[in-house]
Amino acid sequence: MINNFIKSFQAERCLYIFIFLHVFFWTLIPAWVRYTLPMDAMEGTIWGHQLVLGYDKNPFLNGWLTRFALFLGGGSVWVIYLFSQLSVAACFWATWKISKKILPPIYALISVLLLESMQYYHLHAIDFNDNTLELGLWAFTILFFYEATLKNKLSDWLLTGFFAGLGMMAKYYTAMLLIPMVLFLISQSAARQSFKSGKMYLGLLVFLVVILPHTIWLFFHDFITIHYAVSRVSSPPTLLNHLQFPLQFAWQQFEVLLPALLLFSILLLGKKPVLTKLTPLQKFDKTFLFLMGMGPFLLTISLSAIFGMKLRAGWGQPLLSLWGIILIAWITPRLTRERFIFFIALLITLAAVMMSVYSFALIRAKEPSSANFPGEIIAYELTKQWEQRYHTSLAYVAGPRWLAGNIAFYSKDQPTVYIDWNKKVSSWIDENKLKESGAIFVWDPTEAVQPAEKEIRARFAALGPIEIMHFSWMRNKTMEPIEFNVAFLPPQQRHAHLLYFQ
Repeated sequence: MINNFIKSFQAERCLYIFIFLHVFFWTLIPAWVRYTLPMDAMEGTIWGHQLVLGYDKNPFLNGWLTRFALFLGGGSVWVIYLFSQLSVAACFWATWKISKKILPPIYALISVLLLESMQYYHLHAIDFNDNTLELGLWAFTILFFYEATLKNKLSDWLLTGFFAGLGMMAKYYTAMLLIPMVLFLISQSAARQSFKSGKMYLGLLVFLVVILPHTIWLFFHDFITIHYAVSRVSSPPTLLNHLQFPLQFAWQQFEVLLPALLLFSILLLGKKPVLTKLTPLQKFDKTFLFLMGMGPFLLTISLSAIFGMKLRAGWGQPLLSLWGIILIAWITPRLTRERFIFFIALLITLAAVMMSVYSFALIRAKEPSSANFPGEIIAYELTKQWEQRYHTSLAYVAGPRWLAGNIAFYSKDQPTVYIDWNKKVSSWIDENKLKESGAIFVWDPTEAVQPAEKEIRARFAALGPIEIMHFSWMRNKTMEPIEFNVAFLPPQQRHAHLLYFQ
């Protein structure tokens, strides 16, 4: 039974206010409290410095969008944080559109609000990476796939193919969504009608067009991203791994879901009846929610159990978006004004606590944190030393992703990064040009420096002596300072005369 409160509530208006506040605060806070970008976002700046069709870890979308964000913001980092939250906002909106077709508007709103209590949609989403991108892309793919299978409109099939293709170009893990989509098409009689229409095949064509450039790129780059993906899931062939890895991944997703379950339980408190009955879901919607909401998760842990694949908790970031809808469709609370207000008050309190704890943890950090890494200071000092020595702009910096990435990103010269002086993972590097222009090489002394140095000097004979540099952490000056090694590769003579004017 739906009471007057449920009928009169302006759920859509509340949704847009919620999305705006989420995007505003989760963009503002990291931009305010962090001195440097998170690690994955910094890697995205390295990739985005050169717009190629693939990188060593992922296809191209993350790097390209990072470059676009920096272009829009004139190099300001807050736009990268904004892009992260826009992906979350896209996920919220698409989930709302799906939920509203299955549940009354206020219940659809609650199914989205529950997501705000899960760290995948705030703390994890601060870092603009492939997992964060998948939030919006998966949700849009699911939304348009639902519409396409229900109405068989050409525009919906084209959009399904487009967003599914973009999802694959963000991360190959999107295949875990595409397989349940195929199963849904086969299992539902209404959806099977799509096979008789050319519209679905045009959507498939769009999907293939989106992924084709990267697929061709793979053939010319030794399928490097495929090898990386395989290495990430590989593990020693022991019987225990077939049980340990899937159970661990399932438990990690439950831990993320737990705050939402606790928040949802608020709606079940009170003396009046706590449950109500809605119109029973159609078989089409039940199957859709199960395959799209639970299918990728079940497929992931099944493959891990069969092959002993090692899983990463963060891969679950796009998996839980429909779980709020499933929860409410399964256990539908009887809403009253008091229960709903208490629910909203608790959600606001939880969000405020998460923002405060996050900010306080970084501002008062007693342990090393990427947020307090003095990347800008390091970049300024090394760029200044380079220009004083060689009177030319810095074109290249070579070394590990985090350290070299910080130097490149915060340097006013915006040099190109030669990741780990490895041409295979930095396909954009021409070593002859690098030798002509010169470069700064950096090492982490905690790693095996000597073998690396011997190899580098064999390739770059003009590399100067190693200098040890120390920099204090931001905010907490009592921590042991950052130490790393630096060596300068001078530009060749015909480049040395190029004076640099600021």
